This record gives sequence, structure tokens and C-alpha cells, in this order.
Amino acid sequence: MRLINNLIRKAIYSDLHEMALVWGEAINSLNIEANKEVFSIFLDLGECLVVEDNGRVIATACYIPYKNVSWIGNVGVKPEYQRKGIGRRIMSELLSKIKTRSIRLDSTSAGYKLYKDLGFEEEYKTVVYDISQVRGGEAKVSERIEDWMLELDKRAFGDDRSKLLLRIKGKVVYNEGGFGIVYRNFIGPLIAVDEYSAEQLIRYSVSNLGVRFIITVKEEFIERLGGKKVYECIRMRKGDKVDEDRRLIYGIFRFAFG
Repeated sequence: MRLINNLIRKAIYSDLHEMALVWGEAINSLNIEANKEVFSIFLDLGECLVVEDNGRVIATACYIPYKNVSWIGNVGVKPEYQRKGIGRRIMSELLSKIKTRSIRLDSTSAGYKLYKDLGFEEEYKTVVYDISQVRGGEAKVSERIEDWMLELDKRAFGDDRSKLLLRIKGKVVYNEGGFGIVYRNFIGPLIAVDEYSAEQLIRYSVSNLGVRFIITVKEEFIERLGGKKVYECIRMRKGDKVDEDRRLIYGIFRFAFG
């Protein structure tokens, strides 16, 4: 398969459908509308690159910059174009645009070697669990993020990502010890000061808000609640260590966003 030169360009909103299709093929996802929403968040808050072949989008890569950390997500190549150096090329171009002192991503097993070769180092696992059998719990629900939630998330994440949390169109579940955002059938981010607060938020969200999944860094805790492991990624970092507080992190938003 012969590729033309000068393939990489900045993505625009009219690319959303093609980008969603490429990403869907790359990760075997049939939910194109959900994929489009993810790319919309990236275009609203950051930047995406695409690779074209004869006018067709064949690869994507995106990032959102914060003050100290940039987050990379949705790096994907159409299956028939994989193993041709396209992923490395678009990632190298994306990295050249990022100016923050830390860069992070959640890597699949397929992307792990590429990211290692590009200077990323392994940090820890981020794991999807099915929590649909968990029941009970007490919490309150709101339609908006409060300032104290943004401050708590800043402590946990190690940077101010208010623009992302305010962009997510989900219900906010909270108690005195923490909060979570319910988006589609996931809860995350889930930030709490102790296990009891996190457990109540999880139980309530599953019982009352249709939550089925969580992406966590606390496997033992989720397994004690009855969660069943579904899939895992590896969190990786390039640059300075992030001043996060993992003790507060019970669930992340998505692999694409951290």
C-alpha cells in the first residue's frame, strides 16, 4: 500500500465523523456517536492531528494541555495501515507541539512499545471493572460541579483540569467526602478522601444512576466491592513526575483523558 507525502494535518470539526470511524476500527468500537463526542472534547479543549491518504483520514492523535500536564488520547490507526510507521509519525508530530513539562497517557498493550521508544516510562495500571452487581449506598446528585470539587480534583490529578470537568455532560454524585461524575454508564472521575465515601458514591450510582463500569487505580478496593476486571491499560509519563495524590483517586474519567 503506497502512501503519499505530507499526510499529517490539524483536525477540524468537519473531520469528526471520519475520525470517529477510524478510532472505532482501531479499537473495535461500534459506538460512533460516543467516539465523536470524545473527539469533540479534544477539539474544544485541545488539538487533534490526522493522517490522510488520498483524502481519507487513516489515523488520529489528540491532546489536551493544562498548566503543567498535557494528556494524550485517541491515538489510533486504521487496521490496514498499521505497522507502517504511521503511529510513530503522528505521535512524534503531536509531541513536538506539546510544551508542558509533563505528558501522560494510558497505553494499551498494542501501543506500549511505541510509547516506550518515544521516551515514556511506565507508572501504574488503570483498570476497567464491571461494578454492575454493587448495590446500596447514599449520596446526593447535582447537575453542576462545585468549586470544592474542582479543588479536590486538582489535588488528586496534580493540575487544574477544570475546563475538562466543566465540559463533561454528566450528573454529579457527591457526599461530604468526595464526588464523582456519571457519564454514560461509567462513574469517573471519582475523587474521595476515604474508602467509605468512595464506596457510598459507587453503590448509589450503580443502584440509581445506571452506572455499570469504573476505571480505577485501586483494584483491591473495587474487588472487595464485588467488581469484575474487564480490561487494563498502563499509565505512562514523559517528562517531570506529576504531583498527584493517588490516595484520592478511586476512578478516572476515561483512558483518553485520565
